[in-house]
Amino acid sequence: MSESALRQMDMEDRLSKVRSQLSSKLDNQKQHALALSTIEESLPESPSAVAYFVAFFTLLNQSCENDQITNIQMATSALYLLDIVAPYTPKKLLKEKFSDILVMLAPALSGDADAPLIRSSIGVLESLLIAQDTSAWKNVKNFKISPKRALTVLLDLSLDPRPKVRKRGQEAIKAILSKPPIADKEHPAGAYCGEVSLNGLIKLIQENKPKKNNKESNSLLIHNLQLVGSVTNSNSWPLRQITPLCDVLLEICKSADQFLVSSVFNAFEGLFQSMTTSTNKDKFTQVLDIIFNLKPAINDPHLAPSWLAVIAKGLTAFAKIDPIECLEKLPQVFTIVSNYFSSDSLSICESASQCLIAITVDSIDDSLLLLPPSVTNEIYEKMDEIINQLSKISFDFLSVKYRHAAQFICELIATMMTKFRSRANPDMLQHLKLIGDWRSHEKEGFELNTVSEKVIASAIASLGPEVVLDTLPLNLTNSQKTGRAWLLPILRDNVQMAHLKYYWNNILPIVEFFNEKISHTGSESMNRKIFETIVDQIWSILPYFCFLPVDLQDAFTDDLGAKLASGLYENPNLRPVICNALKNLVITLQERISQESNDVILNEQFPIEKAQNDLKFLAETKAANLLSVLFNVFTQTPIAHRSFVSETIDSYLSISTVDDLIATFDKVCSLLRQALDEEKEEDKIKYDEPVSKSKIPKLSITMMDLIVLITKHIPQSSHIALLTIFNETVRINDVQIQKRSYRIINNLLQSTIGKETILNYFDNLLNLLVETSDLTLPAAKSQRMETILALLNILPSSHIHFIPAILSEVILSTKSSNEKTRTTSYAVIISMGSKMNEFKGQIIRNSLNDSEMADSQASIEEFFTMCSAGLVGSTGHMISAAVTALSCIFYEFGKELDISIQKELLENVLLFFSSKNREIIKPVIGFVKVAIMSMPEDEIKPLMKGLLAELMIVNNEQKNHFKSKIKHLVERLVRKFGLEFIESNMPEDDRKLIVAIRKAKNKKANVNSTDSNDADHVKSISSNSLSALEQVLEDSDSEDEDENIVMGKGKQGKAQQFITEGDIPLDLLSKDTLSHISTRKFGKKQMDKVKNETKTKNGKLVFNEDNDDPLAGKDALDAYVEAIKQGPVRDARNRLKWKNNKDADINWDDDETDNKDAAKKGVKKFNKGKGGINKPKQKFKARKKL
Repeated sequence: MSESALRQMDMEDRLSKVRSQLSSKLDNQKQHALALSTIEESLPESPSAVAYFVAFFTLLNQSCENDQITNIQMATSALYLLDIVAPYTPKKLLKEKFSDILVMLAPALSGDADAPLIRSSIGVLESLLIAQDTSAWKNVKNFKISPKRALTVLLDLSLDPRPKVRKRGQEAIKAILSKPPIADKEHPAGAYCGEVSLNGLIKLIQENKPKKNNKESNSLLIHNLQLVGSVTNSNSWPLRQITPLCDVLLEICKSADQFLVSSVFNAFEGLFQSMTTSTNKDKFTQVLDIIFNLKPAINDPHLAPSWLAVIAKGLTAFAKIDPIECLEKLPQVFTIVSNYFSSDSLSICESASQCLIAITVDSIDDSLLLLPPSVTNEIYEKMDEIINQLSKISFDFLSVKYRHAAQFICELIATMMTKFRSRANPDMLQHLKLIGDWRSHEKEGFELNTVSEKVIASAIASLGPEVVLDTLPLNLTNSQKTGRAWLLPILRDNVQMAHLKYYWNNILPIVEFFNEKISHTGSESMNRKIFETIVDQIWSILPYFCFLPVDLQDAFTDDLGAKLASGLYENPNLRPVICNALKNLVITLQERISQESNDVILNEQFPIEKAQNDLKFLAETKAANLLSVLFNVFTQTPIAHRSFVSETIDSYLSISTVDDLIATFDKVCSLLRQALDEEKEEDKIKYDEPVSKSKIPKLSITMMDLIVLITKHIPQSSHIALLTIFNETVRINDVQIQKRSYRIINNLLQSTIGKETILNYFDNLLNLLVETSDLTLPAAKSQRMETILALLNILPSSHIHFIPAILSEVILSTKSSNEKTRTTSYAVIISMGSKMNEFKGQIIRNSLNDSEMADSQASIEEFFTMCSAGLVGSTGHMISAAVTALSCIFYEFGKELDISIQKELLENVLLFFSSKNREIIKPVIGFVKVAIMSMPEDEIKPLMKGLLAELMIVNNEQKNHFKSKIKHLVERLVRKFGLEFIESNMPEDDRKLIVAIRKAKNKKANVNSTDSNDADHVKSISSNSLSALEQVLEDSDSEDEDENIVMGKGKQGKAQQFITEGDIPLDLLSKDTLSHISTRKFGKKQMDKVKNETKTKNGKLVFNEDNDDPLAGKDALDAYVEAIKQGPVRDARNRLKWKNNKDADINWDDDETDNKDAAKKGVKKFNKGKGGINKPKQKFKARKKL
């Protein structure tokens, strides 16, 4: 397709979007669409861009008279449409008609025009100026109407105070300068734009120098800086104006306005980013030299940080043009910037550090750090020389002269080591030695400890643990030398791609030394605990030495494997560490193979080919023996502690050869067969026992766990044996066996070949699931539901009869006491509904389930019919489950049903309101809630009177069981249908509920409309008071009862009055009433105390000054004795106990459970079950969205 055709299609696409707005609610969009529609009626079919342009230009001409716009709406639409088609109009036409078009645009480009009008005009002007050639820009014939004159208008608009106009103008400037005429490399108007924007900056700075931090002037400066950024980003800033621009920008950087400084940085960044080709190299070098010559004073708190940030941005950008020359400049840059480390200001020191860090990270290309033959010898030697120079300069930073900035310098050195990696050896070992000595000889809490450890951590990751430990030895077995036990956790966290043999030969032997020490120390000795900690830390390093070890094939000998196996057998505490190490060997190699890295140094040091060879080595020589050991360890480990062993087994199964997998599988199967044959009936577990997870299970369970692990990896030839195991174990009356049996199918479905096997034996498998429905123990239902869900995902249309076969079981599972079972059951029901929708029209062969049943067609309506069959169940439990399932699918698929079916279903469910069974009524309320929120209002309104009548009958007959649910439902009805409509349909005797809802609504409206003082007061009202009010509105039997709020009786039969009466009557109509009502019960002594402490006289509070000081009249000894009496004591178990004073309100005891008063006050009441046993009240948890 030609370019012109693509441009035509693009224009049509933009115009079609305008046409689609003909029915828009926004007047301006509708006006544009109407104008386009009107014009297109007079145009031929498929008009060109020229035809559109001429038509829209004519429309603009009609909206103007005597150089003034007379019809704003028409002109706005015309310019909007011109803005769309102008970029597609031939440049020749725009060039020839330049004067005519510009004259017509002039009224819309005036500063007092509307913003939409100006924005569209700017778009047209942009296309007009882009079309002009070099001769037009030079204006040799001195035409009055020239492109330069139009550009001047555009520059003024790019500084307009209106944000959208200003942004559109700046975008147009950038677009124009970015597209110079074909004959020119740079735009002829670039120098003019640079001059105008620079002069504007200088003028603003001179005018506003006396005014510091003037918001208005700062805003103008930001606008001008944005214009400068538009010019620099287009790579059109003139070379001769670079020096003055840098001067001005650095001067503005002194401002404390962060937005202003940010705009300066954007301008600099635009200047740097515009020079991205080798042709700009000389220009870029000149810019950098100018910036270096403008170096500020080292203690300038405003300019120095900004200058350092600009240096970092400049070097980073220059590295993209010429990385070698940038590299050669680095020693000079480090030397210049190092002066700022001697600044008295720590913020400047930090800025210097961040500057060098950014330069180190971003301006040195990783490809330059490679070794021959990946790079030439010349580049290799050049890089060595630069690293050597930078190392010497940075080592000087560690002198006493820069001691105050050591924290920031250490961060720089850590970054350098991370960047240079192995190339930092040996040049930066002197840094490591010195900083390591700081950490070794300074006391704990030394302020440089953290950054020192960061440098050492970088060295371990970059140079390797061998190099670091040669420079900073651990010295744990030699008391005459400085010990560095603190290095162990740093090693653990940073070792990667190291030599495994080094750990085995040099680090692990230290364990034997400390094990001997431990054997000769007492069990309670502090030294013993220290030695044990060191041993644990040394072992904890092993998994990280197994992270892509570079010498795996040399280091992992049979001797090493035997010692690891011995550790697994003999020391259970080492099992997590060793298993994690063995697992890391496999998964790190697998990740390296599967993920192509952009890290060129990693690709050189550890190529994918090496990872593949190492993984093959493990699979062919080590996997089988390791699996045998891991299986044995697995059998000796309790269920609760098997996860790390099973993960390791899974990783080695994933790399094992086919022959090894088959042999392993056969061996496990024979052990399972033997274990099942030897088990007796009393050995079978019928219920889940949490305590059993901390014990080693019987052999059959262990073998089933291993088969579940192997399932994902065995070849397809073994799948028949696997299905045979499932067929037998799913029938065993043992909950643990059944759970694992279903997991076999779930794991088999995770592989492609597993799905093929399942589909090949789908009929047998589905029949087996139907047969074992009654054999599955309740505790295994969740796994069974997961299996059914997984099978539904691959269910073919020919087996859709499986859905009605198990539907009743799934529906009943929604009422399970196990939350996981309920949640999965809901997912299964929704999946069934989706399948019935997907296979709409397919035949459901019901006769395969029951020979007496007729076949039917799959549809969502048929699925609702199937679920509705449970409504005629013989038990309340079945009916309740059926209603719950209907609620679920009605929420998901209700809108796909015909409205008559929806109404019929709702009417049928409403019949169950007459039931006295609360188990049925509860889901019915839930279904009604879903139905009324999903169905159209017009269909619900005719049913409202009967619906509310049924709800009120339930509300009155069931006491308080469903009051909150029904009230909430009525409130939702009020929000949807309006208070008046609900009230008119509410039975007369029950309208008190509507009255209560209206009161609550009015109260909320009053609270929202109060002034700010009242709002502050409302915030202070306790939530307890509001909850009590809501409870009264909900539970009161009569409006008359609201006059007296009386709670239950106390111990002696006296009513507990919570509104106390004083001398002044309480005004219940006042907004401040709540501030005078307390929910706290005051005792007589407390009330007397309150009355005596304050007295009201003439509206003022008078306090008894005699009692102001509680220690008045007491000497120091009395105060001490009083404190002792009220203080805590320690009991026999060394816990703090506070003396039980009668007036004490707070319990400060260490053990709160022993405080009877706290138990009475703080512990919530529990429902008493049979026999008076306290049981927590259980809450039914159904699907969240229901």
